[in-house]
Amino acid sequence: MAEDWDFYIAPVDEQAASIFVNLGMAEAAPDSTRLRLLRVAIPMLAPRADGLSDDSETEALYAVEDALFTAVARGLNARYVGRITSQGRREFFYYGKSAEGFDAALQLVRPKFPNYEITWQDQEDRDWALYFDLLFPSELDMQSIQNRRLVDKLAESGDDLSQPRDIDHFAYFPSQHAREQFLKEVGGEGFSVKLTEAKEPDAEFRFGVQLTRRDRVDLESIDGLAIDLFVRASACGGEYDGWGAPTVT
Repeated sequence: MAEDWDFYIAPVDEQAASIFVNLGMAEAAPDSTRLRLLRVAIPMLAPRADGLSDDSETEALYAVEDALFTAVARGLNARYVGRITSQGRREFFYYGKSAEGFDAALQLVRPKFPNYEITWQDQEDRDWALYFDLLFPSELDMQSIQNRRLVDKLAESGDDLSQPRDIDHFAYFPSQHAREQFLKEVGGEGFSVKLTEAKEPDAEFRFGVQLTRRDRVDLESIDGLAIDLFVRASACGGEYDGWGAPTVT
């Protein structure tokens, strides 16, 4: 299974949560040889007021994570799929072949971190429901992840993110009517419009539109704009398909 780790912020039980997940697992999950969910939780020592982790505890939490990975992922040949930080605690999730040796492995970890109260449990999860329903991002959260990745890529190439430039946005719709409704929604907002149409007459989202406008590409600006277009395209029955921009140095 491919390794493709990323994070995002989303509410869990109506509380802010930072979710770190291996997106690459989705391509081949569930792993039919690893259907036992192994969970390990620790209360943080110095959580922020919003229940997320504080920078002062980062290194200690990483040390716990590394020790758990050695004991569970390597020791028990389990798949580490992600973690959630919320409400003053951090929980780690693995899928293993069974729970055999799980307790013994964690008993080896506990003495290394006497300040942390480490608890664990296991359960059957044949469909990897926790991975897909809790860890894996929604389409909207995935769009934010892609926005951040593209901004990071521009920054790595030396881009001056504060400089406005023409940004192209792409969306596709199942009918001309749906596309027209979307264009009414964004009309008057300064976008130039180019209509496209798939050559395949039976394409589900046959009717496309390219919107172009001069904007900034710093993460706060572009993420807000892309999410807004995503939501409005979805409301019209379509799909927002991301954005592209030239590098400005």
